[in-house]
Amino acid sequence: MTNSFQILLLLFLNNFLSVLAGTQSFRAVGQLLCRGKPAQFAELQLLNTRGGDKEYNIIIQKGVFSDADGYFEIYGNMHQFYEIPAALQVFHECFYDIGIYHGLCKNKFSVNFPEGYGNDGPLARITWDTGIINLEPGVLGQNLEKCD
Repeated sequence: MTNSFQILLLLFLNNFLSVLAGTQSFRAVGQLLCRGKPAQFAELQLLNTRGGDKEYNIIIQKGVFSDADGYFEIYGNMHQFYEIPAALQVFHECFYDIGIYHGLCKNKFSVNFPEGYGNDGPLARITWDTGIINLEPGVLGQNLEKCD
């Protein structure tokens, strides 16, 4: 086979498999609190956890931040052959204002989407309302990540 034929075949198979895979979408809303106050401007990510091995996580959506009152809305979609195990990840600075400071690193809080909140198609019809997420408990035991 010539190289150009192999490339065309590969492109065709890639497009064909993308159509078969189907799109799954996720949406979550809620409020982040730290010590009873809004966790302002915490960064959120929506992840495909691929069975829990963090090395193989795929970011579905990033660059989303909570507002001045700690409220957030995050949504995204991706193509996949299997049911996506989605998770919400929050990078925050809870307790930095009282001296618990980790240099340029931020605390990382993760929670898996409950079953039944994945949607077929590019737009999420079912929204996971997380309610209030208190970032305070266990903040000292959370992983440090997102070091700028």
